[in-house]
Amino acid sequence: TWWFLHLILATREGTVWSWFFNDHSDRIFDRASCAEAFLQFTRAKALRPASDAMALKDVSCLLSAYAARPGVDVVDPDDVGACPFRELGLIVRHDLVRRFERTRAPVGLPIEAFLACSSLLAEETGRDALSLRELATLRFGPGRVFCAGLDAVDEMVGTAASALWMKGVGVETLAGERYLQATVRPIEQWLRDYYVRIEAAS
Repeated sequence: TWWFLHLILATREGTVWSWFFNDHSDRIFDRASCAEAFLQFTRAKALRPASDAMALKDVSCLLSAYAARPGVDVVDPDDVGACPFRELGLIVRHDLVRRFERTRAPVGLPIEAFLACSSLLAEETGRDALSLRELATLRFGPGRVFCAGLDAVDEMVGTAASALWMKGVGVETLAGERYLQATVRPIEQWLRDYYVRIEAAS
């Protein structure tokens, strides 16, 4: 469920989540440079840009929610202060150098969440087939939203096509490039499919 909640947050225009996962391109960064980049973005795009303090607060909130130390920050369900988004492993915190790093291959991303994001992108662009490069690089695409590199997107597309061919998902090759074809459906429907699959497997 957290992957789907993350998808909703990261595709909500006008938020620090949307900016960070779709517009901010630095893979390795510190808190101050990230806050400054967000501040510059809001000054260029927003009708009411964030103040210095608000930009730092928003970025700090996002990093606190997502950034985990490798092999250390396993979320305890009884710890009300820990955010479950850390378990997604999208941002790694390196305390010794005071830097943060985006991952390039999300672990545990359900096929249905990947397809829900691809479906949103197809609806946004008005296209029923999207190339791997588009899925990896376009705003609101799974590559940006889930911090997935081209190799990770390629692997997910292959898995999705072989697992869900009966649900209107397929892969075509045109001019040497692979394209994902996925039916445009609401996020809730993809989430329902996810629960049906895990219940059937248990």
